[in-house]
Amino acid sequence: MKSIQFQADTQKYEIPNCWEALTHKQYEQLLADVARMAAGEIPPALVKANYICNIMEWDIRKIDDDGLANLSWLAEQVTFLFNIVYPDNNKALEELDPASRKLFQKTPPEKVPGNPMARYLARLDYQYVLDACFCAQLIPEVRIKKETFTGYRISTAFDTLTCSLTALQFIEARELINAGPDKLPLLAAILYHPGTYNSASAHQLAGKFRKLPETTLFGITFNFQAFVNYLFTCTEFSLLTAAKIQTASGITTGALESLYNLSSDGIGDITTVEQMNLLQYLILLRKKLIESVRSLAGSEMEHTEISEKTGLPLNIIKSILA
Repeated sequence: MKSIQFQADTQKYEIPNCWEALTHKQYEQLLADVARMAAGEIPPALVKANYICNIMEWDIRKIDDDGLANLSWLAEQVTFLFNIVYPDNNKALEELDPASRKLFQKTPPEKVPGNPMARYLARLDYQYVLDACFCAQLIPEVRIKKETFTGYRISTAFDTLTCSLTALQFIEARELINAGPDKLPLLAAILYHPGTYNSASAHQLAGKFRKLPETTLFGITFNFQAFVNYLFTCTEFSLLTAAKIQTASGITTGALESLYNLSSDGIGDITTVEQMNLLQYLILLRKKLIESVRSLAGSEMEHTEISEKTGLPLNIIKSILA
């Protein structure tokens, strides 16, 4: 459900229920509450309630008891924000059908009445984590003093994915996602670098990006992380991260080496491959991985041996060779 629709008196209202539909302002307001939740200041339910109030421009302090009951109901309909994670990497959900698994990953078990599994799950120590998987640029530009920096562009219009990032930009930014708060200005400088991308000038530009608010830097990082997750879980490029061991593709290890190997393959000189569009780069990596599996199969290697060599699961190897 991409939106929450309700009616008050004769007026109909619609509240976004997906990351992609948020405005820049709504996104930053939401992440400010998420930061408060991470600091233990407010619970997830209040994050959702505040989100509803921000969208509707309501002052939660002025809502009466009946209004709070309605607000609570609306907040429960907000499903895009969090995933519920159970102990041992959702082990308790493994035997459930896909629909039930999705239900309990989005709905607190105590909110699913009359369900024996819900009663069991409610006793577990589950946690809320941000659902960081979407394809949208929610901070299209940032201002630092009198300068405006435009970010990378991504789109899924007409059911076609496009992205303005270069291969080198993506690789260098991805390496910084979990590098710590002190590296976030550099990550932002890489993603909002003007003109032709250059690593040295991005490092120089990072000094300016230190002046951005922490919430903006976090928003930029989270947005990029969500796009990375989208690429490798919701598109054909999921093949590049399917390996059980980190040797199957340049995306999981040795990303820069993998990029420069394309130059050795005759794709172009180093400058050319650095400035290659991200999606073109991923298409080439995927093609090389598929060709390597087929080449191993052509040498009469057993599927199990190919799996051991590449780290790819057997079902994916079989689908490649079908």
